[in-house]
Amino acid sequence: MTRDPNLVGIYVGLCVGLTFVVFSLWKVKKAPDFTATAVIILSCAGAVVGLHLGYVAVTIEDSKLGQLAQHRLPVILGALAVVWTAVGSLHKTWTQTAYDAPLAAREPQKDVRP
Repeated sequence: MTRDPNLVGIYVGLCVGLTFVVFSLWKVKKAPDFTATAVIILSCAGAVVGLHLGYVAVTIEDSKLGQLAQHRLPVILGALAVVWTAVGSLHKTWTQTAYDAPLAAREPQKDVRP
């Protein structure tokens, strides 16, 4: 098991990206755009790395931070901004793919003629 947050982020991103592709093929009935899949993967990786940065900024001793010890709050806020942006981007891309599908690809409408 790796402790490198970059690799963990990539693994999480690939798993969520695969889930996104399966969701698109199953629910929307078409393959997702490559750009949307890349956004999903990179957003997950960014969120994981941002969470790790925030955790480190909160828990590390001042002696290990050196000159950055006095900038702990801006680092935490920056990590929060990274996570917020990544989750927002992931949500926007996922919902656009789910709701922008052509009507023909969704469940067919029942004929209601008398």
